Amino acid sequence: MNPSLPVENDSRVWDAWLGLYHTPAISVALELQIFETLKEPADVAQLQQRTGFSARGLHALLGMLKCLGFLDRRQGAYQLNEVSRGYLLRESPFFWGPFFARVSKDLPTHKLLLENVRDDRTSAARPAEGWESGQIDEAMAKSLTDFMHCHSIAPAVGIAQSCDFSHVRKMLDVGGGSGCYVTSIASANPGMVGTVMDLPTVCRVASGYIDRAGVSDRVNAQAVDMFRDAWPKGYDAHFFANVFHDWSLDTCAALAASSFGALERNGRIYLQEMLLDDAGDSPTAAVTFSLLMCLGTKGQQFTFTQLKEILVHAGFTDIQSKKSYGYYSLVTGRKP
Repeated sequence: MNPSLPVENDSRVWDAWLGLYHTPAISVALELQIFETLKEPADVAQLQQRTGFSARGLHALLGMLKCLGFLDRRQGAYQLNEVSRGYLLRESPFFWGPFFARVSKDLPTHKLLLENVRDDRTSAARPAEGWESGQIDEAMAKSLTDFMHCHSIAPAVGIAQSCDFSHVRKMLDVGGGSGCYVTSIASANPGMVGTVMDLPTVCRVASGYIDRAGVSDRVNAQAVDMFRDAWPKGYDAHFFANVFHDWSLDTCAALAASSFGALERNGRIYLQEMLLDDAGDSPTAAVTFSLLMCLGTKGQQFTFTQLKEILVHAGFTDIQSKKSYGYYSLVTGRKP
């Protein structure tokens, strides 16, 4: 059986973890002279034109600097404020640059973020690389699945309580990892059955989690490469948790199209993600998570509007969004 949720949600744990990426955002911006470049306000496209840097990296970096209070944004353009003028410009007698230059030497994430913003490069050991290639060895499958389960189990139990899945008959948890979402939802909905769809080595790890959740009579794991294999049919719900944020817009569009093609008529797609606001530079947790995606994936966090456009293009209707648990929201769409 799934555990009872703690009284408090896990937002403070997320804040402590994601806070690790705040200092590298400052040190990278200083090394790339972002503050000097923004003496003349600019939006992301204009700044990319001035610098030649990565649009994806700049979106994440500028959003992070705004959340931290070092930039303002007016009429779409980022600009310096009194804090950045006073402490982050080289010409200021109160310049903190040497401090962050020294600190950055002990921050592995500084180099990773620097490469991403400058050249759109991500780590050679990207966690998403295994799913892209269709191959993950046993040790990596166990390590990644356990890692992701830790930060997913509370939102999974939470969403099973906060969102209505009573109409779902059969759910496919796409790229489901430990299966914590489908097992939690199945536990709360005794009439539902489900499947964790993932690569073979991950499915073997998931089977242990399914057994421990006490729903192995209704939930199983099925090895399917979501990019290369035909998706199983007969499901009236497809659930994606922290999947779309690993991939480019084009790849997300392909995943949505695969889901639409395999779903039963009147079936629903569910996307569990931390959503950015429409401007793309708040709230802080989602902006920082988007910055983290730059380091190890080809993706980013999305706005509701971006995800809606992807789903509508695939053929889904009735696109909606609601808060689900902690910093997460659930975006849904229906196949007519």
